[in-house]
Amino acid sequence: MSQDTPLLSQTERSVLLGQSVAGADDASLAALLVQGSYEEVLRSGTAKAVFGTDIDDGAAVDGLDAPSPFGPEFAAADIRPLVAALVRHHVKEAGPAAWASITLVGACCLHAFVETNWTGPDLRVDPASLLPKPLAARWQESFITVAPLELPEGADKHEIGRREQMGRVYLGAEQSEQRARLDRELVKLMEADGEEAYGLTPRPLYLYLARLLLVDIPSECLAERDAEAPSGHWWAARMLLIQQSLLDYPAQSLLDQIVEHLDQVRKYLPRSPASDALKSVRSADEQTQVVPTDDMDDKPVTDDMVVDDEPIESKELAAETITQVPESETAGSSLWDTVSVMDRELWARYLLELGVVYSQHSMPLDAKRHIVQAQAASGLQWQMSGAKGKRTRFQTFDITQLVLLARSAQRVDSEHNAVPEAMDLNDDMLLENIEFTESSPELARQDLQIMDKCILLAFCLNVQNENPAHGLTTEQMMPFVTRVLQQPSNWSVYTMALLLRSRLEAHKTRTVERATLQLQQLVDQITRQLPESDEAGAAERLQYVFGLSLPSQWAMECELAHMFMSLGVIRSALDIFERLHMWDDVISCYTLLGQTEVAERIVRRELDANPDRPKLWCVLGDLKRDPELWRRAWEVSGQRFARAMRSLGAYHFKNGEYAEAVECYEKAVQLNPMYENSWYVLGCAAMKTEQWPTAAKAFLRVVSIDENNGESWNNLATVYLRMGAECQARAYHALREAIKYMQGSWQVWSNYMQVAMSLGLVSTAIHALGRVIDLRVAKVGPESVDLDALRAIVGMVARGAAFKGMDEGEAQRKEQRLTEQLDQLFTKKIEARITSSAPVWRAMADYWFWRRDFRHCLDCYVKAYRCISQMPQVAYAPPVFKDAVDAALDLVSMYENLGDKTQVVRVPAADQQPTAEAGGDSTAPEEAERKAAAVEQPVCADWRHQSKMLLRGLIGKGKEAFDGSPEYARLTAALSELRQA
Repeated sequence: MSQDTPLLSQTERSVLLGQSVAGADDASLAALLVQGSYEEVLRSGTAKAVFGTDIDDGAAVDGLDAPSPFGPEFAAADIRPLVAALVRHHVKEAGPAAWASITLVGACCLHAFVETNWTGPDLRVDPASLLPKPLAARWQESFITVAPLELPEGADKHEIGRREQMGRVYLGAEQSEQRARLDRELVKLMEADGEEAYGLTPRPLYLYLARLLLVDIPSECLAERDAEAPSGHWWAARMLLIQQSLLDYPAQSLLDQIVEHLDQVRKYLPRSPASDALKSVRSADEQTQVVPTDDMDDKPVTDDMVVDDEPIESKELAAETITQVPESETAGSSLWDTVSVMDRELWARYLLELGVVYSQHSMPLDAKRHIVQAQAASGLQWQMSGAKGKRTRFQTFDITQLVLLARSAQRVDSEHNAVPEAMDLNDDMLLENIEFTESSPELARQDLQIMDKCILLAFCLNVQNENPAHGLTTEQMMPFVTRVLQQPSNWSVYTMALLLRSRLEAHKTRTVERATLQLQQLVDQITRQLPESDEAGAAERLQYVFGLSLPSQWAMECELAHMFMSLGVIRSALDIFERLHMWDDVISCYTLLGQTEVAERIVRRELDANPDRPKLWCVLGDLKRDPELWRRAWEVSGQRFARAMRSLGAYHFKNGEYAEAVECYEKAVQLNPMYENSWYVLGCAAMKTEQWPTAAKAFLRVVSIDENNGESWNNLATVYLRMGAECQARAYHALREAIKYMQGSWQVWSNYMQVAMSLGLVSTAIHALGRVIDLRVAKVGPESVDLDALRAIVGMVARGAAFKGMDEGEAQRKEQRLTEQLDQLFTKKIEARITSSAPVWRAMADYWFWRRDFRHCLDCYVKAYRCISQMPQVAYAPPVFKDAVDAALDLVSMYENLGDKTQVVRVPAADQQPTAEAGGDSTAPEEAERKAAAVEQPVCADWRHQSKMLLRGLIGKGKEAFDGSPEYARLTAALSELRQA
């Protein structure tokens, strides 16, 4: 950070944190914004100047280089040049210092939009009234009222007052055609990367005005704005995150802009430990890519691409596969002791919001990295612990329950503000709360700072992002929610905690009723016409909203409808989906009801009214499975609607038309490269058509978005293997990552073994072969051993290829380590489990022969022979008899070659033999082995007798069926030769 770079002013800090502005006049814009007096801010002189509110004749805009608002052709797209010209004019007249007030007005427009669509209550200001008077008259809302209409007798005030379009449309009120057209055009301007924004978004003009004042700053004014109001970057990031929430799928371009603005914010923050810990907010998921994508075809394979030849289990596997929930987190908070409390609070909010950004984009590595830093800045300390207690009314014994112990760094003045109502469980079996055997620890009851509660909720959501959806994940998340709900403090934080509890309880039969009622209550409190007198105001609701993953009003209602569907209440869910114009879900409901023709009729009715909406054409295409409808959606959108190409690509892929699928998905990812599934299917289709560079690029993109996708890592490795020997090192890295997330796949371990062998990583190959045996032996027995690989591994060690190029000492150490690994593989994994395969015994015999353990080698040949000779078919099946003859003659040959050899063996010393008087176990096995005497003994002193016995036995078995055959003659000849010796 340059010494000339200004830090955020105290006023900017207070406004960003939603705290009272010290020393400011109550009438100042900053104080009004913090107090939630948004109407006064929007009616201020600055707002009127930049929006042209008082312009009522053409003379006022004659000197501006902008479209005239008095012409009938003035459209939504003309608002941008008009506001830009008015902003430049105002700054020219008032001086650069005006940018501080302009930024506050932009922040107020953002708050007004969030209040309208996320938190409530409704703001009684029509955003069109902020524009020049002719535009305000043309686009005026026709349904703004001070009080709601009177309700019919006996009507439920929440249900009757429910907005028809999730806006402020009260019972009987309708939107004017011109205003409806404006809102549609503004919503379309909110689209990004070919992703459609929610069509019924209420008052999008507020968000558009916020974008014009916070994001779309004229380039010639940007330096002035940064000097006078550097907090504008923080507000811009908040605005873009809200815009992202309007889209059907996240847009990569918006994420890049959000990260860029937040990266700029750090230049204006005071120095802290986080300044060094987070040199850049560049994605950690990006940093985990094994090979860069841009130069993939040209970059040579170098030695540093290959990791050490160590089994993966000893390094990353265990750490990566254990659930990533820290049991104790202090996050290095001691490093922050020298930082002032105010600076720590600012950094904590910044880092938390950055973590929330990554969490909402399903990037758990980055999310956790920043949330942990936010915790350190805040000074929060927490630990997951256990305490004895009961969950049910009739439980007679205590079991350990998860409990979260937490403590804030600063003292908390407990204030119980107005918060949503928490529904009671009212179950005849489950207790309302866990009943602990002893009083719960103080750290499980002590109130926390509101900021610390936001951090705990962020950790909770990250547990969900990092782990699969199952009961264990739910049990890990619930202590976070329970801890936050213990002391009500802030409306938005409490709402988020109740929402998370509803999501977690929705999958349990005993709690699903409470979950549904609670979610209904949360929806009602936002969508009712006017807030109750005892409810929280706008300022409190919005103070922490950007540090939470709170869904919009329509998203929360959609969640409620999906909960109804899970309960089988299809009609109620259908009513919500139809009112919200969520046509995909409408089709799902009618399909479940067996009324797809009704769904088609509804979609066609909407198409008649809006023939230029590509999403409706896609929905109809999904319903009819007609590719022409998706092509129509693509053309209607001007080839900018990514979903059309995704649907068409999926259709071609399903029908085996892989080249066409590649073409469609390439267009889709070019528009929005953040949609993971598009990249995955593109990679699969490219593999089918052998377009290896395209497939590699696609799977690399998948793992950069979701590094836990083991299938993509495995597919990426397969692609690299097909690209030639020069890419084997990359394949090795990809397989190493795949194994972390697919430990139970023997195919991945087998591929990993083959690649390791090709790269000369013998130790890794031995470990991988052992894992293949572990995973397959119970099901397929001897087939679990890849004999070719086993012989190749033994050959590499025996010939010295495994330690080629090493100095003598290093080679000896490597040989000793590999020998120990092979000993463990043969004795613990193969010999102890597989006893019925002659080829496996022969492979082991070759190994022990190389080890010069001739006794063990001969024993393996004996067992190989017995595997065949003891088969019933040996007495009548020629192929089996021939195999038995070959095995017998091989064994006789080994008896002859090895029988007379001597081998050093260890035998217990006479004075160490256990006796009855001594109790039989006075000497430990290790001690006995150490004191055993080393003596030379013959490998098999009676090898001639053993040879004759096995030949006679086999001759007797085959005499009746094979007397006179060549194989039988070979046996008799061998026996005669032994007798003559």
